[in-house]
Amino acid sequence: MAKIDIIKNDDAIVNIDLMAALIIVMSIIAMTIYSIPTVSYNDKDWRSKQYIYTIRVSDNMVQNAGDSLWEINWKLGNYSEVKKIGFIYIDNNNKPENKVLNIEKIKALMGDGYKDNSTNATWWEFPSSDNNLIIIDNASRTLGLTGYSFYIQLHPVGLNNFDSTPLDANISNKNINFDIATVVDRYVYIVDPSISDDIKYIKYDNRAVHYRLNIWIW
Repeated sequence: MAKIDIIKNDDAIVNIDLMAALIIVMSIIAMTIYSIPTVSYNDKDWRSKQYIYTIRVSDNMVQNAGDSLWEINWKLGNYSEVKKIGFIYIDNNNKPENKVLNIEKIKALMGDGYKDNSTNATWWEFPSSDNNLIIIDNASRTLGLTGYSFYIQLHPVGLNNFDSTPLDANISNKNINFDIATVVDRYVYIVDPSISDDIKYIKYDNRAVHYRLNIWIW
């Protein structure tokens, strides 16, 4: 009887295993390469939308007076009556002054603010520890930021003796996610209608104080 030799080709088995492993690796690489543009596009898309929202909110604040008498309704707690918040100052001739804010409108949303110890200049923030969730939620709605977290600071610039330490400390305490947050700066002046002289701007050393409005959204 003829003897039949059975030859085990280990090299072939190794080659098949190697090919299978290479196919798996190449498939993973291909899927990764394919997904990168999608991830980048989505990341760019939400960042663009968030930036647009931030610009829109800051525009409304420094270029719009908001609803008629919104600040009175806000102070009374009639939040549902307020559809739009704006800080623009309207002069006696009913003319709005672009990027000139009314301190009474600022205080309606942001409170009386804080006094700097050195210059006695006032600065504001929202939300603050004085604001409850009802106020914050209604502010989100009227600002068009429902679903977002946000933080606003309004403070003087160009004052040599102004102590910015409390501003930085409050920013740190707000748990802002700086990895995804968008921030916009706007420079404005503030009118105090209670001032009786010709220049009604908030002043320091008899000069109008330049203010900076910062808005973070994330």
